[in-house]
Amino acid sequence: MNNTAPPPPHDARPLVHIAGLPFDVVDTAGAVSRLCQAMRDRRRLFLSTPNLNFLMTAQRDPAFKESVLRSDMSVADGMPIVWLARHQGTPLPERVAGASVFEALRRGDGQAVLQRPVRVFFFGGPTGVADKACSVLNVEHAAGGPMQCVGALCPGFGSVADMSTLQCCNRSMPVGRIFCGSPGRSQGQAWIMHNLAQLQVPVVSHLGAVVNFVAGQVGRAPLWMQRLGLEWLWRIKEEPTLFKRYRRDGWGFLGLWWRNI
Repeated sequence: MNNTAPPPPHDARPLVHIAGLPFDVVDTAGAVSRLCQAMRDRRRLFLSTPNLNFLMTAQRDPAFKESVLRSDMSVADGMPIVWLARHQGTPLPERVAGASVFEALRRGDGQAVLQRPVRVFFFGGPTGVADKACSVLNVEHAAGGPMQCVGALCPGFGSVADMSTLQCCNRSMPVGRIFCGSPGRSQGQAWIMHNLAQLQVPVVSHLGAVVNFVAGQVGRAPLWMQRLGLEWLWRIKEEPTLFKRYRRDGWGFLGLWWRNI
């Protein structure tokens, strides 16, 4: 696999641009299919999952914005993005949450393309959570589930350079196909950009809370709340420390909407 190959040009795939970020015109099933094709062919695919917080961070952090621009696939992980796309006359098919894509792979969607287990390596998260998530997946795999965890590593909380020792990761990842990073949003994207060429795995993504969802540390919102764009309320209930972030992003969203009008 050529880890240093540049991503395909943006004009090679259908995109919608919102507040300076590209979003692939794809639904969840289409995203799963593309991921499985990349895993099958051992072709590098860097997946970004911008939600409203990504969108607002990109307005003030050029390096963070560049990480999304350099992605091989960028999906709208947030109903406000779907609303903005619809409002500017360039609608997206649906919200494509990173957690939903992961769950689709976990239940076996895409196996017609891949035809072998999806192997995952978890990186980051609070101490012990990635290990627990790994155990949960492997219990399911032992019972016939289509997803297997080949390793987990929590490097602590430091600089990107401090967390960039890849020897342990790469010992497991030659048989892995998805690398799921879960440091904070800016640091997670920066870590991937810093280490992408050295990672020995086709699909790489910073999927945030997925490791917590799999480990059972945090529950995901009911489907009706997700569809109405109210998942943020549920997340605040589960993790009250997110309130300040959602309040700040909410005001930013109103500003974007007003400028769009």
